[in-house]
Amino acid sequence: MEKIFDSVRELDKRAEDTFNLKNGVLMEHAARSMAERIRSILSSCLLYPQNIQEPARQKNAWDLPYSHIKLPQPEPPFIQIVCGSGDNGGDGYALARLLADFCAVRIVSVKEPKSPLCKLQRERLELLGIPVAAELQERCDVLVDAVFGTGIRGSLDSEMCALIERMNAVQSYKVACDIPSGLNEFGIPSTVAFRADETCTMGALKTALYADAAKDYTGTIHVCNLGLPRRCYEGETDTFLLSVADMKLPHRSVQNTHKMSYGHGLFFCGEKNGACMLAATAALHFGIGLVTVFGEPVPAAPFDFMYTLQLPENFSAAMVGSGLGRSSDAQARAFDFLSQEHVREQPLILDADILHNTKLPELLPLFKAPILTPHPKEFQSLLANSGLAQVSVAEIQERRFEYLRQFCGAFPQAVIVLKGAYPLIGCGNQVFVNPLGTNALAKAGSGDVLSGMITALAAQGYSPLEAALTGSLAHAEAAKLLHTSDYGLTASALAEAAAKLG
Repeated sequence: MEKIFDSVRELDKRAEDTFNLKNGVLMEHAARSMAERIRSILSSCLLYPQNIQEPARQKNAWDLPYSHIKLPQPEPPFIQIVCGSGDNGGDGYALARLLADFCAVRIVSVKEPKSPLCKLQRERLELLGIPVAAELQERCDVLVDAVFGTGIRGSLDSEMCALIERMNAVQSYKVACDIPSGLNEFGIPSTVAFRADETCTMGALKTALYADAAKDYTGTIHVCNLGLPRRCYEGETDTFLLSVADMKLPHRSVQNTHKMSYGHGLFFCGEKNGACMLAATAALHFGIGLVTVFGEPVPAAPFDFMYTLQLPENFSAAMVGSGLGRSSDAQARAFDFLSQEHVREQPLILDADILHNTKLPELLPLFKAPILTPHPKEFQSLLANSGLAQVSVAEIQERRFEYLRQFCGAFPQAVIVLKGAYPLIGCGNQVFVNPLGTNALAKAGSGDVLSGMITALAAQGYSPLEAALTGSLAHAEAAKLLHTSDYGLTASALAEAAAKLG
């Protein structure tokens, strides 16, 4: 788990003052760290089998005796660095100086330097006799975007849009310095934005890099060291990046056990029972001991579940919403179910149609352990029905962290899993980012599978937050485990894949 910050300006200032790293020391170390990263990228690409000169009729050069192999004498890698007028441009100029012995470097200056550090780095280049060009070349090994850095404010003018379009058209491996140019401080792209294969962000991770819209522009995200231990640079935060290591699968370590040792999940079945069946199936594949489907009769139902029209007295978690339906009758029955005291005392996973219920915010404070799993449209209803905000889905997507924090502040006992390209899990004042998501999950039913997996964990005794974190991570990992194309995943296959993790 890594820390994420809305801004690092205060962290920079603290590092300069507390550790005496003033006068551009942080910039120098940032450029050095980025230079090391680029050298690593290039070194891994220099020797390929096709670069080995082999005699005629010899199919595989790697099978030749060592003395017959002639290693290539490649030309130095060609790197173009596009520099702006602020500190991000200063990073680019410093990077060019540090790479000059290793690469053929072409510096493209967008505008004359304005910030003091940018001016200083440009002067150093001029003193070394390293020239600055005005135009990009169409092809290079690596193209570095050092134009805007920490995010633009307002929109790009036509000149900057044209520049970024030319940068995107260059045939190269593309690296953004700090944040791709064209993304604003919230990670939302302007008319056009730089599409990086990799983003080297300085010092610490930023929330702007984890906006849903940013995912198509950042590529792989790498943190550059600023010349001091990261633990000393980073301060306190309430936002965290998850990893596979944070996933705690429900492995069974005790032999003397029985089905009720692993929980009893109750699934409220509504008008569209297929969604409920998907969720229940996922729960059964994710370790739960017993699944009971309660509510509407289910034709041709699987034999793995219990079925009842009477509310069971004992269960350890319940899920409501998947396939519930929006009719007044279905909503009323679900609301009556949720209004019962012994139901409120159990972990409740609320998804899909129930999240549109205008009365739900009245009940939420009464629930002991609610876990809500909305997509942005459902979250829009939650915000509106709670009286917190009347906003569009587009506005939510532009301020996902902000609106999630607002909702969690109003309902501190609830855990929210806000679905998206980067699923966000909110609880109290904390927000966790799941970076493992894949576009293969953009399929009907995958959200029902997620709710079922979270229900399984809650029923097995995980805390609401632990169930949400592991459920979200495992959901993404199960999709990768299928090894399908990015368009071929099905929800039923995903539910079965939950059993094959770890």
